[in-house]
Amino acid sequence: MLRIMFLRALGGFVVLTCAQVAAWTEPVAEVEFSAIRVDQEVDGDAEMVAYLAPYHEGVEAYASEVIGYAAEPLSRRRPECGLSNLVADSLRVVGAKEFEVEVDLAVTNFGGLRRDLPAGPLTMGLISELSPFENYLTYLEVKGDLVWELARQATSGVALSGIRVKLDEHGEVFEATVGGQPVEKGKRYRVITVDYLVATYDSLFREEWILEKRVSKNLVQRDAIVLHLSQLNAEGVKISDGGEGRVEVVK
Repeated sequence: MLRIMFLRALGGFVVLTCAQVAAWTEPVAEVEFSAIRVDQEVDGDAEMVAYLAPYHEGVEAYASEVIGYAAEPLSRRRPECGLSNLVADSLRVVGAKEFEVEVDLAVTNFGGLRRDLPAGPLTMGLISELSPFENYLTYLEVKGDLVWELARQATSGVALSGIRVKLDEHGEVFEATVGGQPVEKGKRYRVITVDYLVATYDSLFREEWILEKRVSKNLVQRDAIVLHLSQLNAEGVKISDGGEGRVEVVK
């Protein structure tokens, strides 16, 4: 039996035999290359260095701008730490302004926090390294079922703001409150998160639990951190490393 290949072309199909496919895929030119190891022994191109100098200066000025201070080194620790609280609070506070709504809680993921931060001045460069992704702020109105599931998964690598959870290491929730009130499955809650999580965190952001969704066209998580941290800095607040008891694991 003659083997054939179908290719879509110009709205229709072209039929090629195996021989034609082989002929069609033959290279039309030879390519030669050699690897050049880039290390300290490679001299810089003076013309290129001069061309890039203004851009380099601009990047350096941007990266060195101080927007906040850390009272001590900030490290990423589950289920909660000062750094994760800062990021989650940034989403909740800035998200409320962006979407012009009252917000009950916010959630993001530890995986999106890409580095620890040193004590002292916190610069734009450091925050860009902490949150390098273009994950846009997202407003959700959800059923209480989602918030209860979030409480159950509170130790699995999520950063939280506006919710307090007491649970055991197996995920059995003893207490979950939002705004000081127990979480109710039949109630609606307003949540700020990022679009990446909504698209990928299927066990939490289930379609049947989401009643409304809006995605910012302007702000990503990094922007929220910068705006919130700048406001805290203006108020003289320095970020501490410790948690606040938002997630308590009972043994």
